Amino acid sequence: MTRRTMADWLAGSHARPEQVRAEWRERGVAVLPIGSTFDAVRLPEQLVHAAVGDRALGQAYTDFALEVHLDGPVIHDGHGRNYYALVPAGTVSAWRPAAGAECLGLGTHLGVPALDVHEYGPTHPVYWAAVGPQPAYCDPASVALLVRIGSARLAEAAEAAEAAEAAQAVQ
Repeated sequence: MTRRTMADWLAGSHARPEQVRAEWRERGVAVLPIGSTFDAVRLPEQLVHAAVGDRALGQAYTDFALEVHLDGPVIHDGHGRNYYALVPAGTVSAWRPAAGAECLGLGTHLGVPALDVHEYGPTHPVYWAAVGPQPAYCDPASVALLVRIGSARLAEAAEAAEAAEAAQAVQ
């Protein structure tokens, strides 16, 4: 899917696509309804960073890892501290919430950045962490795997911290 057709696809999820395009031009972000064209899985930053590896490698590494592992469009909201993986509409009915990862469907809305916004900044806190090739969705199974990996790593880190704290208390 080219950037132009991706823009048309996203704008088409709104009752007034021309309004979406105007908001992208003026503000760099537009609020789109979720559930008819796509659903979105909200992924807490902490979970994503645990899943993809070392946070010290920087945001570019995290974004690259998401692009490789999810092979689809992912939005990062730097203010809200969440990522949003776009998945096929209807995914919400089969999604099992875990580790704070929730699938959003009909009745919810999402701030979607213009397709040329690829970095966090003071004027663009919401940006594309990854924009994948066709099809224009992340595979829900890949998103679920990322959640399981992140959850396991967070649990391991919590156990290690508990053990270290217990060892300190004994001394």
